[in-house]
Order: sequence, then C-alpha cells, then structure tokens
Amino acid sequence: MNTYPDFSEHNYQIVHELGRNREGGRISYLATSIDEQHQVVIKQFRFVQENTSWQGFKTYEREINILQTVNHPRIPRYLDSFETKDGFCMVQEYKDAPSLASKKSLTPIEIKEILVSILEILVDLQWRIPPIIHRDIKPENILVGEDNQAYLIDFGLARINNQELAMSSIIAGTPGFMPPEELFNRPLTKASDLYSLGATAIALLTNTPSAQVSNLIDNNYKFQFGHLSHLATINPDLIDWLKTMVAPNLDDRFDTAQSALDALQPIDPKAKAPSEKAQNKGLNLNYVAIASTFISSMLLLGGVLVFFGTGFFTLRNEPQPKSKFKLDPKSKPEPKTVKQSSSAAEQWFTEIKSRCNAIEVMPAMRRTKHPDTTQGVGYAASCYALAGKLNLAERKIQELDPNLRPEAAEVVFGVALPIASTEENISIGAMMELVLKYLPENTLALYHAGMSAYIWDEHPKAEKHLNKFLQLDQNKDGREIEVQATLKRIAQNIPANDGYGGHEYIDSAN
Repeated sequence: MNTYPDFSEHNYQIVHELGRNREGGRISYLATSIDEQHQVVIKQFRFVQENTSWQGFKTYEREINILQTVNHPRIPRYLDSFETKDGFCMVQEYKDAPSLASKKSLTPIEIKEILVSILEILVDLQWRIPPIIHRDIKPENILVGEDNQAYLIDFGLARINNQELAMSSIIAGTPGFMPPEELFNRPLTKASDLYSLGATAIALLTNTPSAQVSNLIDNNYKFQFGHLSHLATINPDLIDWLKTMVAPNLDDRFDTAQSALDALQPIDPKAKAPSEKAQNKGLNLNYVAIASTFISSMLLLGGVLVFFGTGFFTLRNEPQPKSKFKLDPKSKPEPKTVKQSSSAAEQWFTEIKSRCNAIEVMPAMRRTKHPDTTQGVGYAASCYALAGKLNLAERKIQELDPNLRPEAAEVVFGVALPIASTEENISIGAMMELVLKYLPENTLALYHAGMSAYIWDEHPKAEKHLNKFLQLDQNKDGREIEVQATLKRIAQNIPANDGYGGHEYIDSAN
C-alpha cells in the first residue's frame, strides 16, 4: 500500500514517485491528469517536512517564473500549480525519456549529438533579452529521447534578470560542474553554462559518475583527462573543443553557445586511423626524411662555423600557436609570482587561495591552520570573504585585539582591490563593506563599495559611500567625475541596469 498524497481535488492522480531532493521536502511524482488522461510531472514542496528550507520553496517559485517565459520544444512546459495543506505543487509537462545519468555508455558520436541538441537549447535561451543562465547543467538534468534529442530540465537555479545574471547572492550548483566564477561568487556570463556542459561531456566520455567528476579537476581548476587511455579513439579536435569549453578563465572559453556550436558542428568525434596508402606513403617518406636529416645536419654545421667566424647572430622569437577556437584573443599580463621574501602568511594564502570558495573553504580551513599573526588572520578573513562567508570573515577579525583589527582589514583590502580592478565591481562590494568597518576612511574601499551598492540598486548605501568618497578623496584621478555622475543618476532614480553597466567606472590601473 502506497502513501502517496491525494491530489484528486486538483484533477491529478499520482502514478509513482520519480525522485526526492536530498534537502528533503521536495519530491517529484509521475501523475495523470484525470480529465485529460495525459501524464504530467508534479513537483511537491512540503513546508512541514523535516530539513526543509525556505530556499527550497524559492527554487520552485523561480522555476515557475522562468518556465512561464519559455516556449521551447525541448524544455518541458509549465502547466499548473496549486497549494496543499502542507505546502505547494508545480505541474510540468512529462517527457518519456531517461536522464543522461542513467545511461551506462554512449559512443562519441552519440555524445556529440546530445551536445549539439543542448547547445541549440542554450542558443535560444541566450538570445533572449535578458538571457537565461541555467546554472545547473549536469547529466541528471538532461533527458535523452529518440535520435539523441535532449531535453533540459530543472530551472530552479536559473537567472533571468540583469542583476541576478551578473552575480548570484547564493552559491548554487553541483561540485565538478560549477564554473570557477560560480565557486568564487563572481559575475556569471553566457560562458558559465558552457563550462557545465563541457564538464558533462567529459563525464560521459570518461564514464565518470557525477559525484566523482571533481576528481578530474586539479588545484588550478583545470580538467585533467587526457591521460585516460580509452580517449585515444577520440578525435583530438574534440578534446581541444572540450578543453576550451572548460577553461577556468572566462576569456579562454567560447563566449556564447552559438560560437561553441559552430566550432563543434564540423568535428568528427572519432579519431581516424591512417589508411594503408597513407601508411605506405609514410614508409617511403622515412627514406626521404633520413636523407633530409643528413643534409640539414651539414647545413647546420656550416651555419655554426659561420656564426663563430663572423660573430653575427640574430635571435628571433617564433610566435606561439594560438588555440584554434579562440575567437577574440586578449593580451593578458604575466602572472605574478610569489616573491621569495613573502611572509609565511602570504605563502599560506597562496597555497589555500584556490580553495577559498563556498564548497571547499570549510574543509580547507580545517585542514590547514593560518599563521597566528595579524597578517595571518587578515588572509584567513580574506579566504572566507572570497567564499562569500562574510560573517566568518568578520568573526575572524573580531578575534583580534581592537587595535590590530585595522591591520587585518588592510590585508583584506589588499586581496580585494586587484579583483575590483579587473572589472568585478559587482562581486567585490561585500568585501569592501567589511574593510570599511575597520578602515572607514579608505577612499578606494568607499568608491568600490559605493559603485557596487549602486549596481545592486541599494541607492541609500551607494549615496552614503560615494558622498563620503568625495569628501575624503584628494587624488583627483578622474574618479570624482564618475562618482558625481553616479550621484546624479541616483538623484534621478535611474537604475544601474538602464543603460549603465558599471564597469566603465573601474580603473584597471589601480
């Protein structure tokens, strides 16, 4: 005897349970519409269920809002919703197709067909104004029907408006499939979903379960899967395409689903073995190669003699090959290396920084103790702050003597400023707010915190910080003009997303 809830008063009869969310309280059922006799999916949220949270309800609410704006044949449609005595239900179109997570093995050709199908969905979502970012692409959220046509489900974490697209206030997703910018609570772009889709493809090609995908990622957030022997049968062009999809740096990824789709379409997933004719040609070429090597050696010897005889030498740097998929390459500064004279606290932070994200920060901080110095506390607070755990960051600073807290806040500021200087003003505001609690007259912290507050439509806070900036700033480096323009917009109640991106006010020369 089952204990399924009775939804007959809402015209639905449950057939069986499809699955439960690990948070508890969220259950999916296959059901039948009593009047129309067609199958549907009912997602139930129960407030009284143990371990439920308000965030679970907000997930359903967000999914409804998004699905009501979408009409795509490979995204199950929103049909209905209703309240129950202990919660809420959402009704969605049912697709009789298994998830990718249940597929035991797929050929490279089948995987390419699925990738093309999902990219076509993402192209449609990204063409919308504003675009929709799914944020939780993984095998479990992709259904595959006949002819490898894929359906994308579970839009509970998706973002649609400009502020939410720029940066989520809640780190969400699945470890291994989340792009680095999500882990570090930085602005999301259209390329963020591409990372998750690339991770999904790698999981399929390597037969790696979703729960173990993070094992393929090294400490620099790069996927390492080329060593797997069974990938030798896959076209290297497809491997290069995947590496571009999961590049940790946004600038190294495809910028849109359309560009990723255009690059994937002509690739034959299977590596082609050389033909018998090509092999014979290769044998004949070996003799030519031997003769050519001998001649080249004689010429090289002559060149060496000329070099020492005349003292004339020209050094030429050959250009390095660029990625075949790089559509808009940008010059980047050389990465900064840790100076040998760096303190123990700096070295500790350098080693742990890659773990300063919402998923890994707590176990990382338990495994490695920061130096017991004011600077060490400052770097520990910086790590928590980068992970979005501002309460823990402030608690760490509060452990210090009041006279030492400004020094620790100065360390946090030193970590935050380079991030703000690389056009991430939206995500850095919270860290600058923390700095201002202990360094209230830090003009750059006031500037970045004020600009970030304006972008988030927190006009009173923005006005307070920016007015104080104008009172204290003595540099006259152009920021005062930008701040005055922003204050005028605030006075006219013009929101930041109305023809204003915010990035034009960030001086990368800080």
